[in-house]
Amino acid sequence: MDKSYYSGRLVDQAPSMLAYWDKDLLCCFANRDYARWFGVDPDKLIGTSIKDLLGPKLYALNETYIQGALQGEEQNFERVITGPDGVKRHGLATYTPDMVNGQVAGFMVQVTDVSKLKNAEAALQAGEALMDRTGRIAGVGGWEVDLRANVVSWSDQTRRIHDVGPDYLPTVQSGIAFYAPQARQIIEAAVRESIDKGTPWDLELPFESASGRQLWVRTFGEVEFEDGVAVRLSGAIQDITEHRQRKAELQREQVLRAQSERHAQELDRLLSERSDMLDVLAHEVRQPLNNASAALQGAASALAEVGEQVASLRLTRAQTVMSQVLASIDNTLAVASLLAHPTPIQKADTDIDTLLAVSIADMPPGDRGRLSIERITATRTASMDMSLMRLALRNLLSNALKHSPPTSPVLIRVMDSDEPLALVIEVIDKGHGIQANLVPLLFQRDIHRQAGGGPSTHGLGLGLYIVRRVMELHGGEVQLVGNNADGVAMRLIMKQ
Repeated sequence: MDKSYYSGRLVDQAPSMLAYWDKDLLCCFANRDYARWFGVDPDKLIGTSIKDLLGPKLYALNETYIQGALQGEEQNFERVITGPDGVKRHGLATYTPDMVNGQVAGFMVQVTDVSKLKNAEAALQAGEALMDRTGRIAGVGGWEVDLRANVVSWSDQTRRIHDVGPDYLPTVQSGIAFYAPQARQIIEAAVRESIDKGTPWDLELPFESASGRQLWVRTFGEVEFEDGVAVRLSGAIQDITEHRQRKAELQREQVLRAQSERHAQELDRLLSERSDMLDVLAHEVRQPLNNASAALQGAASALAEVGEQVASLRLTRAQTVMSQVLASIDNTLAVASLLAHPTPIQKADTDIDTLLAVSIADMPPGDRGRLSIERITATRTASMDMSLMRLALRNLLSNALKHSPPTSPVLIRVMDSDEPLALVIEVIDKGHGIQANLVPLLFQRDIHRQAGGGPSTHGLGLGLYIVRRVMELHGGEVQLVGNNADGVAMRLIMKQ
């Protein structure tokens, strides 16, 4: 076979579309890929005009490059064109003039399909953009040090963390200088150990950017060896300032929580001791006083039987004073108990008549006859803490008896309420009313009921405060519903 056979095969196997056009723009040669692109037989292309082959539209796009080649200038350009199969391809075209004796005899056309390369470049650019966006969101930037060429490369996110622009040329020394002074020795030692021993590092260090921002960064890196020689360092840097702040806040919260728990435990211990002391006080003080009061009552009755009226009267007075002391102690202990045990009370179904009877029995014997009950309800029981309600009602009755004329009656009215659904107990006296300036403060501690224009009373002022607290613990309330020169009306509302 002659050489033309082999040259023809080589041309046909070339990874490009090849053709030769003379100065009259007639085809003198085309390889198989070129002819296949235009959908014709290579032999039939010989003598074809380039204008006829390309057609008006494509020729117009290429005319500038054709004319440039005919003027002896090599033309290089890229274009996306659609082939006869309808597939768009990215072509890299070169028009090379054929110079004979200084004259252009024609030009060689070479078109290489670079679609795969362009797609790969696009994918790489998209991947780099994605990595940059991901790194920016996560606050992570990459870096690399070529130890042989002493060249440092930073990603865009790494530059953002350092607050430097794209023209900034980093070095190992300048990169370390961004770390806080106390951290530079740490990162330098980590880099040296990595190069000497191949040990990777992962550190959290204080950092100052080029703009003066005070940051915390996490820096991690590793070394790459070739033939036992360290040739490259690569790693990443992450802005963890916000993470460190949240971590510090969490630690502070944990410390505060631990302190609060210790304080709560100490408070529980103190409250427990306080409760124990109240129990001791109730037993060691109140019980002897009860015994003394009973003894006084017995002695007064015995003396009255034998005709010692004067001595009996004095003992009765002493018993009255003793009852007042006991009531004051009861109120003091009740307030201490209410303050020490603010937990929800335990309510039970309680007989209303029993509550009224024991509350009246708590009054001095000489005053019990002044008390009367008016029932406007058939309800027999209600949900309550019997001991606390007895204390509240006893304080209202004691106040009513004390602040009304000695022989005047005190009415206890029991009724229902539909809105809200509740049991209502009213205590109505015939006193002279309460001073207007005391009404807004009536149920606070250390506030005493005073008759209008009368002298001030003395004591701790706990009675009405206890009433309010007891009703609050029951989910109810106490109200002043009547206050004038003809008397005072207090109302207890126990929601059911």
